[in-house]
Amino acid sequence: MYLDYNMYNQYYGMNDFNYRNSEPVNVYSDEIITLNQAIESIRKSVGNERDDELFYDTIINEAPSEKEKNIIRSIRDDEKKHNQILRQLYYNFTGQVIPPDTSVNNMESKGNYKELLEKALFGESDAMVRYRRILSKMPSGNSYTLIMSIMTDEIKHANKYNFLISTTK
Repeated sequence: MYLDYNMYNQYYGMNDFNYRNSEPVNVYSDEIITLNQAIESIRKSVGNERDDELFYDTIINEAPSEKEKNIIRSIRDDEKKHNQILRQLYYNFTGQVIPPDTSVNNMESKGNYKELLEKALFGESDAMVRYRRILSKMPSGNSYTLIMSIMTDEIKHANKYNFLISTTK
């Protein structure tokens, strides 16, 4: 079996040096952002959380049991809470208010229930990465704690979606 050691080392972060070219390689360059980029990502995340909330309403309608509906409702309600936290953080950093989103759920539910759950799971995974980047620029204190709470909720959501996927026939 052929193993590309350079790719392996970059993927696993085992070193920051490219032996073929003798040049430093920054394997974490997409992880490093500025505070301004973090603030912009917070602004965009407000819309992402709203989109998730609306998408989860679609999944709730497809859920086959009340137990599953309640699990997804708890996730949706967390997304509403995240939206408010992010709006407040954005205001704290910029002094600007993000206008309320008045969109309604126009999303088409393409796929069956299990496919929708899988889409939600990968959305939660993407959110974890986004919040990890934002977290890296938060000053210690309340902003750090609030982003960490959102990120841990996203991890919790992914676990719930994994449970729902594993029990769906």
